Amino acid sequence: MGSLLFVVLMLGTPIVVAALESALLDDIAERHHRHHDTYRISNSLTHTMVILLLFMGILGSLLAWLCDAGAFDVDAPVVLGFFGSFICVVLALWIMLHRHEVATYDSYLRVRPLVGSMRTIRYEDITRMEWRRSSMAVGYDNIWVKARHQSRPVTILGMLDLEQILSRINRFDALDRRRG
Repeated sequence: MGSLLFVVLMLGTPIVVAALESALLDDIAERHHRHHDTYRISNSLTHTMVILLLFMGILGSLLAWLCDAGAFDVDAPVVLGFFGSFICVVLALWIMLHRHEVATYDSYLRVRPLVGSMRTIRYEDITRMEWRRSSMAVGYDNIWVKARHQSRPVTILGMLDLEQILSRINRFDALDRRRG
């Protein structure tokens, strides 16, 4: 009974995520409005994560069924545990990447980080911007933005259009010239 419930969750979670992905998203990751610009993670990355969730859910359920049928010498709960934990990690990453958003206005920017609440930073309050090597995406460098009256820096992921964001901020005097 517990294995059946786990299989239902392994198949149901990716299906719900796929439905959310198709219902909640438009096809534009970068929007330019009259008074602000909004940047978020590319839809192709999040779509790929949904396909990965679906594939791993189906594969894990199939292998668990084959283990129960005696085709393999492994217990089904071990297989379900592996695939279930993989699905949980990718689901958490999908949720965090969907949250991350940067909006640039004339005199300030708003950043919704991977974890935490929305942060608003006035451009004149920026004391330092540093390039940081990304641990999630190889080939991308993130930007740390440190500002007065902020307890910790805000990270803007390099998967966004950093050149556009930096030109809108227009505080190159605060930018550390060394890359990651």
